[in-house]
Amino acid sequence: MDKEPNMITPGAYREYGAFPESPVTNIKKEPEVFTGRETVSAFIAAALGFFIMKLFAAPLLTEGRMGLGTAAVLIGAIIFTFIYPSKNRITFAAAVRMIIAAAFSVNIFLCSNRLIQFLDTAFVLMIISYDALSRSGERFYRIRRFFPADMLASVFVLPFTEWGACHSAVMNKVKSTKAGNGIKNALLGLAMAVPVTVVVCLLLISADSGNFTQIIENLFDNVFEKFIFFVIQLGFGLPVGYYIYGMCRSSAKGNGDRVINDENIISTAGSVRFLPYVAGVFSVLPVCVLYVIFFISQQGYYMSAFFSKLPSDMESYSAYARKGFFELCFVSVINLILIIGINLFCKMKEDGKKPVSIRVMSCTLCVFTLMLIATAVSKMMLYINVYGLTLLRVYTTWFMLLLALIFIGIFAANIVKKANLARYTVTVFTIMFGILSFSGVDGLIAGYNAQRYLDGTLKEYDLSVLRELSCGAVPQAAKVREKMSSSEKEGLDSIINRKLRENERADLRTLTVEDILAEKAVKGEQR
Repeated sequence: MDKEPNMITPGAYREYGAFPESPVTNIKKEPEVFTGRETVSAFIAAALGFFIMKLFAAPLLTEGRMGLGTAAVLIGAIIFTFIYPSKNRITFAAAVRMIIAAAFSVNIFLCSNRLIQFLDTAFVLMIISYDALSRSGERFYRIRRFFPADMLASVFVLPFTEWGACHSAVMNKVKSTKAGNGIKNALLGLAMAVPVTVVVCLLLISADSGNFTQIIENLFDNVFEKFIFFVIQLGFGLPVGYYIYGMCRSSAKGNGDRVINDENIISTAGSVRFLPYVAGVFSVLPVCVLYVIFFISQQGYYMSAFFSKLPSDMESYSAYARKGFFELCFVSVINLILIIGINLFCKMKEDGKKPVSIRVMSCTLCVFTLMLIATAVSKMMLYINVYGLTLLRVYTTWFMLLLALIFIGIFAANIVKKANLARYTVTVFTIMFGILSFSGVDGLIAGYNAQRYLDGTLKEYDLSVLRELSCGAVPQAAKVREKMSSSEKEGLDSIINRKLRENERADLRTLTVEDILAEKAVKGEQR
């Protein structure tokens, strides 16, 4: 029998095969190598992050406005992500996405409606994020049934897989070149010179007769405030640049295939399916019974809206249109949540297919919801026909129509098994949002009400509606001025002048085409 070693050491156990022949040492990670184009792209990304803060975030936070600056930085981000050095081919679908993103970016400069501008910005950012994922692997070239998971990964996972790459590329260039080292040393020298310069400046001012002090005041007017703003914008802008660069570099390296595992998505989806499908069916069955009773009992009341007539017990169109409208909207949203719930949490059959009963209940809820939406929209059309348009009426009608198209898609997806509901929903939302965004909703509302007022089909031009609208409504609203009484003209002029004064305080970053057209329309009326 072999004699065991007395000391527990790697050398003693090596002869028994417990340790490798050579001790394990810490392996030094080789520094990442960046090509010239990648390095240039890193500097551009850092600058882009700074300008995003300066031209978009700063005006939005301080003035609550967007415009030319936001459109410019979004176009810059689109171009940067599109031309970033990559071996991955650009598909037709990717090109279409970039064209759509560019169109919505330009609309931020065209439109002065704050909500539309904000939604356009968010939509463009979502397109850019998803496009980066779509070009990181063939699996993502088109919208898949895992679109929600893909979207989350494109925003919260993919960019952070190469988070520090932008900083590394910039610093490697700075350290490896004489020009970079010279700039670094120059900045260090300037920082060291600040205290001495301030002291000397204060001494010279105290000894000055007046001219030197005036020059310094003109030269450094609000310089401290501007410097603080610059530091803040740079401090927040660099991480934004790192995010954009990391997103593009991850896409170029194909990290999407590595970080997104379809089997894990399927496994996660399966783990939340805890509810027996029989229980799921009976959880929505009472709601469906209530809908049957509701439509039978309220048939005459709600059918009146389809024929533009008031029920016998209602005295005004406004009371009829308002009564139950928002309740119907909320019920429609609740139905959408119920459908998502029973399809997400109910267990599948042993063969992995969706139970027929779940499909039937989903289709039943879709039919009832479409009936509710048709009733709500008909009531709203009746209301608009009598009182004209407002922002709230346009937004709610648009939302209900969007819901109707989504429910139609859900109904079809439960009948046609191979239907791609995610692709359909994204396409429908893009089209509907495009209609809302590019319609010039403020001018549309003002023009519709103005035309009906001039035609005599609208009793009065409601100035309270005009107060809610942006400058896009001014050219259309100015058309009704001649038909108004003197007191109404004063109210109209007061509203228009207030909107124009708000534009005077804005700068080039928040300028929009509708602001320019509003000023021209007012000047034309004054002539």
